[in-house]
Amino acid sequence: MLSFGDVFCSDNLIVGALIVCTGVAIAQNSPPPHVTIPNPTPRPDDLKQEYGDTPADQKKRQDVAIKNQLRAREIWLESNQILLLSQQVQQDVLSGKRSGSMAVDAAKVGQIEKLAKSVQQKMKDQ
Repeated sequence: MLSFGDVFCSDNLIVGALIVCTGVAIAQNSPPPHVTIPNPTPRPDDLKQEYGDTPADQKKRQDVAIKNQLRAREIWLESNQILLLSQQVQQDVLSGKRSGSMAVDAAKVGQIEKLAKSVQQKMKDQ
């Protein structure tokens, strides 16, 4: 006949064995701790890899870098113009001026749209 101590000890052994088996199963299915997730952000090609190290290639690389800097500067300037115009339109609307400023506001909004399209196109060209 089994005593309470025998049943208690066998239950602990079964529970202990289940815990060990579960731990082994989890360890086998888990990914390794050094998983590297790639950055989904597209990066521009490295100019040094794209062009070689000859003097002509260095000149091309320098030209491309200058062109990229100029485009970034144009985008920055046009973005600031958009911000300035939008703040002016917002101030006119909030101040309640309704006499002749509607045409001026419409012209500013049209200019904002034109600048936004220009910035968007320049950003695509990168």
